[in-house]
Amino acid sequence: MPSTRRQLLAATGLTLVGGVGAVAATEETIVGERSVAETESNTSALEWPVSQYDPAGTGYNPDASGPTEDVRVAWSHESTDWFRGAAPPIRLEDTIYAVGEGLLALEADTGERRFARRGPYTSSPARVSASAYRTDALAVTSTAGVFGLGAGGGIRIPGLGRWFGGQRWEGPGVGFHPSSPEHRPSVDPVAVDGTVYAPIYGTNDLVALEANDGTERWRITHHEDDPVGVSYGRPAVRDDTLYVANWPHQVTAYDRDDGSMRWQRERDDQMQLCSVPTDEGVVVTSRNGIALLDLENGETIWHRDLDGNAVEGTAAVADGTIYASDGRETFYALALETGEELWSAPFERETEPVVADGMVYAVEEDRALIGFDAETGDERFRYEPSQVPLSPPIVGDGMLYAVNRRRVIALEEA
Repeated sequence: MPSTRRQLLAATGLTLVGGVGAVAATEETIVGERSVAETESNTSALEWPVSQYDPAGTGYNPDASGPTEDVRVAWSHESTDWFRGAAPPIRLEDTIYAVGEGLLALEADTGERRFARRGPYTSSPARVSASAYRTDALAVTSTAGVFGLGAGGGIRIPGLGRWFGGQRWEGPGVGFHPSSPEHRPSVDPVAVDGTVYAPIYGTNDLVALEANDGTERWRITHHEDDPVGVSYGRPAVRDDTLYVANWPHQVTAYDRDDGSMRWQRERDDQMQLCSVPTDEGVVVTSRNGIALLDLENGETIWHRDLDGNAVEGTAAVADGTIYASDGRETFYALALETGEELWSAPFERETEPVVADGMVYAVEEDRALIGFDAETGDERFRYEPSQVPLSPPIVGDGMLYAVNRRRVIALEEA
């Protein structure tokens, strides 16, 4: 009969090789085969596996639904003393994962803590299948670099008093750990087919990493001969192409397998903030407005000047409509094909909206969650928590989940 220790190791994706010393050296190692296709076939329709929902960054889950009239707190998790977060959470099956100076895993229905692991992590996590493990990996970034975490949280080895398998690997980075937990989130990574795509904080580099061990598949550098600091938006993936917008000026499409450039466009507006690939083209938000670029060559299909002043934020795209703030005082719904204004509503500053079941959810000035009617722009509700900042929400089955500084909250119809 296998020992209790061996059973525990197998249950969490650890392999016992030659005794305790080998376990400590290898932490998690290969335990079985599971393909990306097998993992994706088991994905729940209510999962939200990466920031802005999908690799393209549309912010739209057609199977999810959220509150429509008003909200109240269904549960609040605030019992983990070190947690300080501002990045949106994700959901895998019935678990909510939130990042803020570490990783929290909570039961989606109740907020009960499943595990908590401290670490220098600040971005929203991205789920990625790692063939070397039984459980999925979570890719996160911070000012310290890129990290691969175990979605199962690892295991406490009896007799050793240590946890193994929480952090599987540490990828490239400059190694800067902030001294204060109040810093803003880093750029969220994107993960597809066993590869993690992420910008490296403090550099002009964008990398593709192997999900099993964090090794580099490729790396590109913007402005190699220029000391200018590049500020990347969240990378976005559609089919075999990676799209990314950056400061200053550029929107670029890369072959996601080898990093070769397919096209690059220098745009007049200095701040290029996000790049969301759709059937009609790549939706690009910038400081002053929104544009739609051709998927194949980056040529401008249309551009709408909103006289904005956005320095961050993204757009959401759902059912032929773009939803975004101008960074000043207005939130817009624009027709995807033409850029025509469908409606607008008062709204302060930038945001990262999400869409589900006829509702648009957007956080204003990091402090107020507003629910808009997606068709009319009517404000259905406004929720202002006692703490700030409030992260962009994710949507489930009639629920919204968000990180709210020292806590994680679930909101339901009031």
